[in-house]
Amino acid sequence: MLKVTEVSKVLGSRRVLDRVNLALGRGEIGVVLGENGAGKSTLLRIVAGVLALDRGDVEVDGVSLSRDEVKVKAKVGYVPDATEALPELLVREFIDLVWRLKRAIIPNAQPPSETLIARLGLSHVWRQSVATLSFGQRKRMCLLAALCGDPALLILDEPSNGLDAEGAALMAEIIGERCTEDRATLFSTNDVAFAAKVGGARYRIASGTLTPA
Repeated sequence: MLKVTEVSKVLGSRRVLDRVNLALGRGEIGVVLGENGAGKSTLLRIVAGVLALDRGDVEVDGVSLSRDEVKVKAKVGYVPDATEALPELLVREFIDLVWRLKRAIIPNAQPPSETLIARLGLSHVWRQSVATLSFGQRKRMCLLAALCGDPALLILDEPSNGLDAEGAALMAEIIGERCTEDRATLFSTNDVAFAAKVGGARYRIASGTLTPA
């Protein structure tokens, strides 16, 4: 489902990623651990197609990022750690925008169900502006947006950050359910308890190198 091959990235004068390799199969979870500034977010942003790599390649569900960036992005749902998403829009407008963008690439992409909206605790804020939401609510909204189009690969940067215990448990539950649907998930975290709850293959990034943890 995911194949990262010899990926390198230099930011400024620092080599943040140095020939990183990573592979996840269908239904698998990958957990990237590491100190702040170690390169976790950089790696996830590259896999999501948000940040260009300097060398190497990323394949998602057999599609190469270097050959077809649009098709790869269509197969990925990405939730960054920061959640400053178009604050002037209503929640429903933001989700509708994301869904329509996905549908432009995936014609049969379905909008999120009322059940999922309610499950993520967004029904009562559906007509509020994004600017009025708490950090945790924006996190849930971004997860809902990332799940639009039923992506083959879900990428989460510090998924438990800003969530209460109930929200973190729900996040872990959704990640686990995706495994049973042959969907893969890659996430970074410094939350050891959350990582233990979710499980999956662990990796640690340090000095630009990714190794099994």
